[in-house]
Amino acid sequence: MPKPVIEDAIVQERPQVKQGRHILPSLFRRRMPSQRKSADLEEIEYMPVHDGQEPESQSGGKPPLRLVGFIFLVILPFLASTVYYAFIASDQYVAEARFAVRAVSGAGDSGSSSSDSSGSAGGAASALNMRSASQDAYVVTSFIHSTEILKRIGTKLDYRSMFTKQDADFLTRFRSSQSDEEFLKYWNDHVTAYIDVTSGIITLKVRTFAPDDSVKLADAIIDESEKLINELSVRARNDIVRSMKAEVEKSGKTYGDTLIALNQFQNASGLLSPQMQAKSSGTLLTGLLAKKMEFETRLFVMRQSNAQSSPTYQQLNLTKDSLDAQIDKMKSELTGPENASLAKALVEYSRLETDRMIAEKLYESSQKNYDAVLAEALRKTLYLAVFVKPVRPEESIFPRRVSTPLIILLALIVTWATLSLIWASVEDHRI
Repeated sequence: MPKPVIEDAIVQERPQVKQGRHILPSLFRRRMPSQRKSADLEEIEYMPVHDGQEPESQSGGKPPLRLVGFIFLVILPFLASTVYYAFIASDQYVAEARFAVRAVSGAGDSGSSSSDSSGSAGGAASALNMRSASQDAYVVTSFIHSTEILKRIGTKLDYRSMFTKQDADFLTRFRSSQSDEEFLKYWNDHVTAYIDVTSGIITLKVRTFAPDDSVKLADAIIDESEKLINELSVRARNDIVRSMKAEVEKSGKTYGDTLIALNQFQNASGLLSPQMQAKSSGTLLTGLLAKKMEFETRLFVMRQSNAQSSPTYQQLNLTKDSLDAQIDKMKSELTGPENASLAKALVEYSRLETDRMIAEKLYESSQKNYDAVLAEALRKTLYLAVFVKPVRPEESIFPRRVSTPLIILLALIVTWATLSLIWASVEDHRI
């Protein structure tokens, strides 16, 4: 009989900390390795004796915390998502279209006559040469996900009513009271366009609550995208033609200025062509010098004959003096004072004529370039090639009533396991 009294005394002397540990569920209690063996021995050796009554559970009759967390974090959300996707979520229909932005140009139009006469090969060379326009494709996809396409489509189609139907579920439909910025986010979730980098093909997918609405909206998007491509093509053509035309006008103005300067020089100098004038003056001076030499020879012969007093000698001498005066005048015209010499006029005329020739060549070159660019711009154009048109869907693809709840369940289990590990780590540090 004294033995139970001793055991009760020993039990009363146990620290209160160990009793406090039993407040937490047993699943979350952790002991240090050095304390487990001694604690187990103490529990076995100093087990209190109850008078025929069942011992109380360590958790006070409450379910474990992990089980409660699993129910609230995993089971209930999974059941809620299953009910929503099975009975509440509205059907959504997807209309798909595929197209590409192409550039077309004429090939072989400026070839030689020999290439034109090469039979069927020449005919094939003049066929349309198509290439992928990847940069323009990125422009189209960016346009589809922008507010600009909403403005254009809104003029001919009430696209908002397609997403605000009352028969659609409250989580999926768009609320009409929301702003345009919020609708753009909603639009990008239901209208997608992406590019295949290797082929440049654009895939458009439109998702609405009615099959006919998906097809109408997809057709409207394709029409506006085609208009945008046409605008880009016309704008690019006009820009390059305008640039070349400005170059032609600039070179033409320069050429006209050189012609005006040359005309003013001719009027001021009284010389139509100083080069021709110098050539004719040089020819005339050469003739005068030849005649002067002839008269000097005759006068020399007459002086040798002592005929200075003859009338013929006097006449020849007067003629020679007249020739000398004419020769001096011609020389003064060619190489006289700086402001009146033909040589100076010839230098100025040469400079103006050189400027005129250069300006003329530049004008002709720019005119040829303009004509070539204009012809090439008229041949080349961008267009939208739709090879998969949107078709009315027969079955709804969204929502995925089976796979989506399973994915949610997997995510919830991972979240719950992560939180359990974090809680267990915190309890280890407390002990």
